[in-house]
Order: sequence, then C-alpha cells, then structure tokens
Amino acid sequence: MKGECRLVKVSVIVPIYKVKKYLVSCLNSLIQQTLHEIEVICINDASPDNISDILEEYRQKDERIHIISLSENKGTLHARMLGVKKASGKYLMFVDSDDYLDINACKELYMQMEQHGADVLHFGTRLHFGENVSVEMEAWVEHFLTPYEGWIEQGNLLNACFVEDKFDFNITNKIWKKEVCKLAASYIENVRLVSSEDRYTFFVFAFFAKTYFGIRKKYYHYNLGIGITGGNCLNPEQFEKRCSGVMASKLVESFLDKVGKQDQYADVSGQFANKILWDCVDCWHNKLAPQDYRQGFQILKTYFAPNKLVNAVARVYFEQGEDIIERANLRTGKRIAVFYRYLGYQNMDEIIMKYILTLKKRGCLVKLYTDRDRMGRVTDETDYGTDIVYLPESCNANWEQYETRCDFLFEQLKKDEIDVVLYASPTSHIYLLDTLLMVLSDITVIDLPDEIYLDSYGRKIQERDQEIIVLNQKIEVLTQECMDMRSEYENPKKMFLRFLASWKKKR
Repeated sequence: MKGECRLVKVSVIVPIYKVKKYLVSCLNSLIQQTLHEIEVICINDASPDNISDILEEYRQKDERIHIISLSENKGTLHARMLGVKKASGKYLMFVDSDDYLDINACKELYMQMEQHGADVLHFGTRLHFGENVSVEMEAWVEHFLTPYEGWIEQGNLLNACFVEDKFDFNITNKIWKKEVCKLAASYIENVRLVSSEDRYTFFVFAFFAKTYFGIRKKYYHYNLGIGITGGNCLNPEQFEKRCSGVMASKLVESFLDKVGKQDQYADVSGQFANKILWDCVDCWHNKLAPQDYRQGFQILKTYFAPNKLVNAVARVYFEQGEDIIERANLRTGKRIAVFYRYLGYQNMDEIIMKYILTLKKRGCLVKLYTDRDRMGRVTDETDYGTDIVYLPESCNANWEQYETRCDFLFEQLKKDEIDVVLYASPTSHIYLLDTLLMVLSDITVIDLPDEIYLDSYGRKIQERDQEIIVLNQKIEVLTQECMDMRSEYENPKKMFLRFLASWKKKR
C-alpha cells in the first residue's frame, strides 16, 4: 500500500527474533487492519533466520512498515524501547512476532481510547495452545489474562496489578497513550533481560499511567506453547533463564530509588520480587523433569537468598518437607559418628536410633561408637541401623592410660573419614579430652544430652505430675465446698436454721 499517512493514530511495535514460521501471519494481520492510519515498527533483533527478506518484501508492499535492524541481539526489552522512541502514533501497541491481531483491533481500540481517555486500556486475549500445554495451564493462563472491567484511577495501577492481582502485567494486551510510553522509556534501563521483561516494563509504564480502563472483548491472538514461550516443561537452561528474572526486581528497586518513591511503593516492589521467586519455585516443583530437580534447586540457590527461598517453599509446600529434600537431593554425604558410652540404656537407645535414622535419610554415612565394656549389654535383637565400633573403655582411660584410647580413637576416626561427631556422653570424665582430639583433627563435635540429663528430666516430670495431682485434689475440695454453699443459699429454711444455731451458740 503506497502513500504514507501524515497522521498516525496507532503505532504497533513488533520485536522480531527467531519466529520466521509465524512472522507472515503476524504481518498480514497488521497490514490488513481496518484502521489505515497506523504504522508498524518492526525491530529485527539480529534474528539468524534471514527474516530481513520477509520484512523488506512487506515494506515494499506497504510503506507504513518501518524496519529497524540490529547487528547483534539485544533482547526484547531493548527492541521494544527502540520502537517506542521511533513511534509517532497517538497511541502505542506491542505485538509479539509469533502472535497476531484481529483486523479490527486498531480501529476499535483507537475509538475506545478516544471515548474513555484512559492512559492505558486493557483488552481480552484469544488463546491458541500448542500440543504440550496441559488443561490446567490453559485454565490458569485464561484467568491470568482476563482484564479487570472498568476504571482504576488515582494512580493505583501498581497496587492493583502487583498486590491486588486485579489484572496482568503483560504489555501486548494493552494500548497506551504515547506520552506515557515515551516518558517511561526514558527511565527504562538499557539492559538485557531474558525473563520478566514484561513485568519490569509494565511496572515503569504503570507508574506513569494514572488511569486504567478494561474491556473483555478479545483482540489479541496469543500462541502459547510454541516457539520461545514453551509449554508445560522446562529444561535446566530454560529454567535458569526464568530465574534470571530476579534482575527485574533489582531494576524496579533502582527505578523507585531514582524517582524517590521507595517508601511509598515498598509493599508493591516487595510483592513484585516475591512473585518472581514464587513463580520460579513453582516452575522448579512442577515443570522440571525428575532428573533435573537437583540441578534446578542449585540454580534457585544461585539466584535467591536462603531465607527467601525457604519462605517461598514453606508458603506452598509446608507439609511436604521430606519431598522437597528428596527432590532437591539435599543429601550432605557427610560421614558422622555417634558416640554414646552406655549403649544398652533403653531410653537413650531409642534417641540414638532416631538420630541415626534421620541422618541416614539425609544421606549421611553413619557409624555408632561406644565403649568395649558395652559388648555384653548390646544384643543381636537391638538393631541400631548401622555398624558399631567399640572403643577402649572410658573407665580405664585415666591420666597416662588415656593414651591407649586416644590412639585407637584417632586412627578409627581417620579410617572412617569422620566429618562430624555427635557426642552423647558430655558428662563423661573423658569428654573434654575426646573433644580436644576431635577438634585438633578438624572434626566438628556436637554435644547431645545423655542419660543423666534424661534421668534429671524424668524426675522433674514426675515432680510436676505429683504437683498436678495435689492441685487437682485441692480443686476437688474447693469445688465441693462451693457446691455445698450454693445448696444452702438455694434452701432458705436450711440457711435460717444454720443462722439460728449460730446465734444461740453465741448467746
């Protein structure tokens, strides 16, 4: 179509990278728009699939198409902002090159903007799903992209989107006033984001937009599960790109700092960061193949602080701790020795066995150390769940006689390559010497309560139980007295006779 328009009503910005298969459908939907006064700004982001020929062919057909060609790939964010700077239309729209518009979209949306005068108008999206998209995903995306109908004013767009979840942060299903986009683009950082570009862009755009209007009619056709967007499954490389979206939250903090609004929008920026993290944890749990769980968790650890990550896990998977540990394969692989001098003492044995079972579940290699004089107390009927190592007796390890135990223990720890010792006899007279030997051998020592503590604790429990019995008895006596008094008050004759007897006695 020859003859460029003097007045551009709508500028459509199309970043293009590796979508040759879908580009023709996209461009056809734009040049066939029933609104003639549009411009289509195509940014070839150094796409390796020779799309330049297709773009040039369409430019020859229709001079409303403008081409910006980059010599190296800069990413969607950079491409869109180049389009914003070049745009001359009264209103701006963004279309991904593997999607397309209804042919009446520009005309009807232009009329809506003229009628309502909103800074941004949100419209509906018609979804087209690829083969790898589940029913659950379809329902979630449908709900996510549904506009909030009606007005939001007084500068509450950020809160409405990121805190109240009234509408989504996608850029493509909205039409914007040019002035809002131009101003926002001057604050957008010239960085490469491989994830969360829409979140970041929308945050800055919505900061400067004071009014929102939403309609349900669907104008945008979104292909989900094809090309770059992917379906239900992610490989580790795709997952890492998803996690790198955390950079967007840092950019938002930087932006708020620049405009001096950190305190005013602290809750919003906090939720902005949280939702990126929550999305990544959800993807790790639901979109990675089982063989990629461990690698995926290592990726999460790279991008998110431990406390933030654990809080995000607890938020959804609080009662699935064992499953999370299993998926993340957080097995320490440490070699641990549990030492208890008086093996065979039933109460302590139960505790020791629980420790051993838990440590083995965590992937630790566990040995149980005790003194040789316990051989007669330990029977085959007791299964401690691991091998037992018998050390020279503590009772004979006094003064220079400690040398025998010391040398044996030193060699045994070396042989078993022990990293940590759980020492369950901290009241033993050789505890400090054993600990000194282990610490000098670069072994971590952790004290556990022994039988003396258990006996003391048991006595305290018995004393408390006895006090409770006495207290209950006193309560029963007081209760009975109260019932007797109540009975007398309820019987006036009985009460009078009691008073009379008391009076006669005083006379």
